[in-house]
Amino acid sequence: MEILCGKSHYTPPYTVQKMASDLELLPVWYGGTGSFTLVRNVKSSQFVSSLPKEFRAYYSSPMILNLMMKELYKRKRVGEKPKLPPLTASSWGVSPRSIAIFNELRQAGMNIDVPEWKEEYATLTRRQTAAECLKLLQEHVPITPAVRVPEFFSEIDGLKKFAAGNTPPYVIKTPFSSSGRGLYWLNDREPDSRAISWINGALKKQGTVSIEPVLDKIMDFAVEFYSDGNGEVGYVGLSIFETQSQGQFVGCMLGSQETLLPHLNEFISTEDYLFLVEQVRIVLQEIVGKSYTGFMGVDMLIYKTEDGNYAVHPFVELNLRYTMGLVAMQLCRQFIHPESQGLFRISYYAYDTYKEHQRMQMASPLVLEDGKIRSGYLSLCPVNPDTHYMARIDIF
Repeated sequence: MEILCGKSHYTPPYTVQKMASDLELLPVWYGGTGSFTLVRNVKSSQFVSSLPKEFRAYYSSPMILNLMMKELYKRKRVGEKPKLPPLTASSWGVSPRSIAIFNELRQAGMNIDVPEWKEEYATLTRRQTAAECLKLLQEHVPITPAVRVPEFFSEIDGLKKFAAGNTPPYVIKTPFSSSGRGLYWLNDREPDSRAISWINGALKKQGTVSIEPVLDKIMDFAVEFYSDGNGEVGYVGLSIFETQSQGQFVGCMLGSQETLLPHLNEFISTEDYLFLVEQVRIVLQEIVGKSYTGFMGVDMLIYKTEDGNYAVHPFVELNLRYTMGLVAMQLCRQFIHPESQGLFRISYYAYDTYKEHQRMQMASPLVLEDGKIRSGYLSLCPVNPDTHYMARIDIF
C-alpha cells in the first residue's frame, strides 16, 4: 500500500500501525550480529537484554530511532561525527516511506548508504509481474497440468464476462496486496451486489483487478531467493507455511531444510522440486534480476486436480521483500537446535494477549541445549498488557 501511494508520507491504517509497533523488534532475529535494528519503543531494547545470553552472538542490536536522531543532530551542531561504522540501509520491503526514514538518519549525520527509489519497483511489485513470470515459466517448462494465468480487467463488464464463461469458484485480487489482503472470493458465475461493490471499490483505488479459478489447495509453500541487482538470482531455501481459508498468513514450519523437504515429497519428488526451483530462478533473473537487489519469495501451492492427482501451482505470488519464510529460515539456522522442529506464528489477540503469554511461559518453558532452543515457547517481541500482535515460536 505504501508503494501504491507512492509517497513518503503515507500513513497506514491503525491496525497496520499497531502490528508494526507490536512486532517492530522482529528484525533483530535475522539482522545478524554487527547490525542495528531501528525501533521506536524503549521497551524493545529492554526486552533484548532479558533474552538468554547464548543468543547475543547472533542477534541484531536495537537502535531507538528518536534517541539516535537527537544524538546525531546534537553531534552535528558541534561538528562531531557519530561513533558508528559506515552502515547500509536494509528495509523489510523497499518503498518511498521506508527509504525516507533512512534518509532522515543520513541527513542527521549518519554515514549510511540508502537505496534510491526506482519507479520500476512499483511495476515489479504488482501482481501483473507474478502473472508474467507464471506465463514465461510455463513457456519454458511444459508443466502439466498447466495453471491458468490470472486475467486482468480495468472495467467490471470484462470481469463479469469472464466469470460467466468459466467454472467458479474464483478469486479476485487487487494488484497491490499480500498476505491474504485485497482478495475477494466469488462462488458464482454472476457477481452479487456485495461483490460488485467490492470490485468497483478496488477498480477505483487501484485501476485494475485480476481473476482466476480457485484451486483445491492441499499445502502452501514458498521458495526464497536473493537478487544481487546485477542479473544474478540465487536460491536461498524452502519455506512451508500455513494460511487461513481466506489466504491470511498464519505461520511457518520450523526445521532444517532436510526436515522440511520430506513434507513436499508426498506430492513432488526432490528431483522435480529442484528442477522447478532452477526454472523459477531463471525466470526471476530475466524479469527482476537486473532491477531489484534484495531477498524475495515466490509463493507456490500443492493442489488436487479434478482427476484426484496432485499438482503444483509454481507461481502464485511474488513477494519482492523480506518474508516470514526467511525469518523462519534464519531462526532455524541460528537459534533452533538441529534435532528440534516447531512452528513460527504471527497471532492476533483482541484481548488478554499478556495472559496468554504468561500462560505459555508456564506451560512450555524454554529449554536450551548447546546454546540453542531444544524445546519450549518463546515470544520474539515484547508482550505487554496493550499488545495485540504476537510473533511466537513453539519448539518440540
